[in-house]
Amino acid sequence: MRHNTGYNSSQSQRFDGVILTIKKNHSSYQVMTVFTLQQGWLRVFLNTSRKHRSQGSGSLSPLSIITFDAWERGGTRTLGEYECVVNTLISFLTVESYAYAQICIEMVLHLLPEKEADRNVYELLCRYSKLIGKKDERILTIITGWQLVALAGFCPDIEGVHIYQNGITDTERPVYYLSEELEPALSAVTLSSSVQQLWKAILAYDWNTEQPLQISKKAIAFLEELLYSYVQQCTEQPLHAVDFLYTIEKQ
Repeated sequence: MRHNTGYNSSQSQRFDGVILTIKKNHSSYQVMTVFTLQQGWLRVFLNTSRKHRSQGSGSLSPLSIITFDAWERGGTRTLGEYECVVNTLISFLTVESYAYAQICIEMVLHLLPEKEADRNVYELLCRYSKLIGKKDERILTIITGWQLVALAGFCPDIEGVHIYQNGITDTERPVYYLSEELEPALSAVTLSSSVQQLWKAILAYDWNTEQPLQISKKAIAFLEELLYSYVQQCTEQPLHAVDFLYTIEKQ
């Protein structure tokens, strides 16, 4: 169903996107962060005042696929008409599965610059939105995460990269450091052939194939930790949802 929030759509621009976050900004406004096909991720204000509330703005939720109009004034975009397709399975996720969804969202916002369009990222996020709740959220997030790394231009040379363990986190997770150079002061990690093969397979994974990945528990566990460490190394920003995930798992 298409909702009209009361703005003149002839003065607005049409976007196709995947909602990443919705946060309250003011008593009558929320801010929606959405990755769009046309302009990458951007922020859009939602008027939640009494006048507009009954017209459906409250139905929007993270990882929903949305087509919307937004009109811009003074550098600020405000939501106009929209049509939102919600994955209802998201509301049935466990706390742990929901944490993986939040990790994916954080990686998008950290790895990719604002207002930079990328059709491949948009299509990847659409697939993630449609598959979450249907596939294993952990595996889904690891594959999506490594493909986001590659699309953001940070993909390391699997054959030539040097990997080191550089301490542990407060939640007792290993911290890895990837480098093109030798780092004698750090403890080197040797990749097994199974890890290398799985890493390559994840990066090259075709979402349209019906052939499953051959995954070993040890290899995927290592690549998960490596992913989180590497994203934080590349972006110099913490993944808060990862710490939340490990807090849950320790309970």
